[in-house]
Amino acid sequence: MNKGSIFALILACVIAVPAAVAQNSACNAIAPSNNVFNAALIGSNIAGSQTGFANVNFSLNGTQATVNAKSLGLGNDITGITLFQGTPGSLTVIPIQTFSSFPNGFNNGQFTGTVTLDQNTINQIQANPGNFFFVITTTQFPNGAVAGSLVPSRPQLIAGRVTSAGLQNGSDIGTGSFLLSLGPPNGNGNVPLNFDIMTFGLGNGFNSLQIAAPGLTTPIMILGTNATANNGRLVGTTLISTAQANQLLANPCSFTLTLSTPTFPNGAVAGTLAAANEVFIPVVGSAQGANGTNFMTDVSVFNNSTIGVSDQSATANALLQFFPTGTSNTAASVNAQSVTALSVPPRGTTTFRDVTTSLFNGGISGIGALRIVSAGNLLANARIYDNQIANGRGTAGQSEPGMFRSQALQQGVLVGVGSVSAGSNLANGQSFRTNVGFFNPNDTSTTVALELRDNAGKVTASRLITLAPFMHTQMPLSGPNGVFTSVTGDFATSSIFFLSGTPVFGYASIIDSISGDASFVTPSFQ
Repeated sequence: MNKGSIFALILACVIAVPAAVAQNSACNAIAPSNNVFNAALIGSNIAGSQTGFANVNFSLNGTQATVNAKSLGLGNDITGITLFQGTPGSLTVIPIQTFSSFPNGFNNGQFTGTVTLDQNTINQIQANPGNFFFVITTTQFPNGAVAGSLVPSRPQLIAGRVTSAGLQNGSDIGTGSFLLSLGPPNGNGNVPLNFDIMTFGLGNGFNSLQIAAPGLTTPIMILGTNATANNGRLVGTTLISTAQANQLLANPCSFTLTLSTPTFPNGAVAGTLAAANEVFIPVVGSAQGANGTNFMTDVSVFNNSTIGVSDQSATANALLQFFPTGTSNTAASVNAQSVTALSVPPRGTTTFRDVTTSLFNGGISGIGALRIVSAGNLLANARIYDNQIANGRGTAGQSEPGMFRSQALQQGVLVGVGSVSAGSNLANGQSFRTNVGFFNPNDTSTTVALELRDNAGKVTASRLITLAPFMHTQMPLSGPNGVFTSVTGDFATSSIFFLSGTPVFGYASIIDSISGDASFVTPSFQ
């Protein structure tokens, strides 16, 4: 069984505001992702600018192709943006279309334009987006200042729960939750189907994992055979045809996932597929901070069922994934102790105090991001707090709502960050510091460009950071281990502007250095 990419659980080091309402209806068709793409353009892809950056949102509507591009660090001498077939830096690339030209092009580093492409080109982009890339040229870099390949704008997710209900002679105690992710086409007519299944009461040996339509004796696809789970968890990837992928997306609820075991060869548990909803908490966990602070995270999950409270079929079952900070995360790399499942009754609330011990039973440490995936309509929030109960001082905390994928941003501003030490002429009786974090909720890498601007709007520092798939990072705002290593000393009333190749979750936490109290800052945007 091939190991494949996994899906990220996102938790935030803050939290306690009502989350937005989930937006998918479980049995609706899942919109295809082959009409909207993103790209992160950097100079190292093309031996161009070492400081410039641009992001591109590229959308298709019939044969109409629209580009929205934003840039940083490229000045006002941008001469054009062109789509190529191939990969950046390759000797065999084919120019497809120039979308802008000097002087009728970028305005203040931004550009929007629409052109008509032939249907054959459209088909090739949809079948293999990674084989197309954008290049931005400038007067200084006429052969390319920055370049970057296309990636799909969002994953296509299916979720559900497996039990013995509806099976003859199934397991009386076996249960589980699953997440299926359809990756972008590989250019050969196949689509990767990634799976992450958390089971309970079934042991670790499985005869088969298969998807079938009701009434059919032959499965339409087999995810795995003779598979061995790790503490009940099964992860992997199989290739399915584009036609099969379209079948699943058009009507997921007409298909069933069945798991069989040696004890139950005809099916131990099964469950209907449904469109998945995701809730992210960008940073959660526990950590010892400066000046004796002891940060912990509580998380609450609410089942926003629209079915009558007495109807237990509205119980929401979720798969939860924790992605530790500082690493690339895939289904194969995240250990089983960082994945769990839960059930929440209709209109019910489940709360976990100190998630590192209560939610994951001590299986995680440090901080990271939390992802909650369910076919139900779940809301979540969290509270990150300095726990000084043992010292008789209670807790002081910050809150953040659980956020949906649609709330991730390609552009935003973290307003009001700074760093002031006691005794500084900026202190005014205060002393505070700022941590800055980002989480990439995508299964592809991306680049984020950052600018620190002072109260007069001047750029005082800039940086590019790369976020691997489902990667979380958190750093001090300044100093040798900070986001902006060139910035030292005290400064206040600053803001961080960022551009990202794909939508990401960004945040800042401003912490009182004396009391340990903290304020959570989410990005502002237009």
